[in-house]
Amino acid sequence: MTRPLGRLYLVATPRPDQPEDEFVVRVEAALDGGVDTLQLRCKADSPAYGEARAVIRLAGRLRDLAHARGVPLFINDRVDIAAASGADGVHLGQGDLPSPGPGHWRRACG
Repeated sequence: MTRPLGRLYLVATPRPDQPEDEFVVRVEAALDGGVDTLQLRCKADSPAYGEARAVIRLAGRLRDLAHARGVPLFINDRVDIAAASGADGVHLGQGDLPSPGPGHWRRACG
C-alpha cells in the first residue's frame, strides 16, 4: 500500500470476552463504513491473544478484509507479528523498543 495514511484511522482492540468472529464482523463493518487505515491492538495480558499464534491468525483475517478494500493494516507494538502476518507495518510508541539509532526500526522492517 503506497498511499497516504487515511482520514479515518481505526485502532481495533478485541474485548477479552468477545468471540473472534464477532470482532471480525465489527471491524469489517467499520471498513465498509469508511475506515481507511486499520491498526490491530492485542495486549499480551489478553486471555485470548496472549500467544503470538492467535494474534497472527487474527491479523491474517483482518489483513485479508483490509486489503480487499485497499486499506493498510498495522500491528500495535509487535514487529514479529506484523512480519509474520503480512501486515503493512507496525505502530511503535516512543518507549516500545530501545532505539539503537535514528531510522533503525524503519530500515529493519523494510
